[in-house]
Amino acid sequence: MARKHVGRDFFWIVACALTGYGCIVEGEFLEDIVPSGADLGTSALASRCGDGVRQGREACDDGNTAAGDGCDTVCVVEPCWKCAEPVPGARSACGPQCDAAAGQSCLMGVCVSCKDGLRNGDETDVDCGGSCGACDQGHACGAGGDCATGFCSGGVCCNEACGAACVRCDLPGAAGICAYVPENEAHEDRACGGGTSACDGKGACKSIARQACAMGIECLSGRCLGGACQ
Repeated sequence: MARKHVGRDFFWIVACALTGYGCIVEGEFLEDIVPSGADLGTSALASRCGDGVRQGREACDDGNTAAGDGCDTVCVVEPCWKCAEPVPGARSACGPQCDAAAGQSCLMGVCVSCKDGLRNGDETDVDCGGSCGACDQGHACGAGGDCATGFCSGGVCCNEACGAACVRCDLPGAAGICAYVPENEAHEDRACGGGTSACDGKGACKSIARQACAMGIECLSGRCLGGACQ
């Protein structure tokens, strides 16, 4: 009976087991042997970002860990990109989500356009203001730079600077035109203030009844008797 080389056989069994494949020793196929302490379980088979195989919790895996190509350094799809695999679990192919031909661009993670007929992104009005072109007179604005005229008053692109107490650019029916506030109408943050005067409809603040006066021109009513507006 041939003497078995136990030490040699054990060496090859262990060596083959470490490769992760079955082995043939003396003409017999031996099952894989997991060495004591070796981790060939779930953690060993866990997904690794950048290996080109989308699995586990990865949202994408394009075979690298570079940023700016749609699949970031931790295998998360980047804003305004889309990634897909030709077959489940394969390498991800990523491309821009925004349609440049349609005028779309990525703003704060959202595809927006300056010619889609919608107010989106940082636009102050439909397809204008913000990062889009300047808005025409009468359109909504947040600052003078949003307007073709260079003037933004009361949230509206105005024909001129319009910051006096009794004029405004957002009056109904006259949006975009710096016009007189109608007589007696409160003028928001630019009102005459104090509760002692009101707009006269001609761009000036005049004292209301019972307020002190020296002459009629000081009074909203145009009348000053006995030192008081009537």
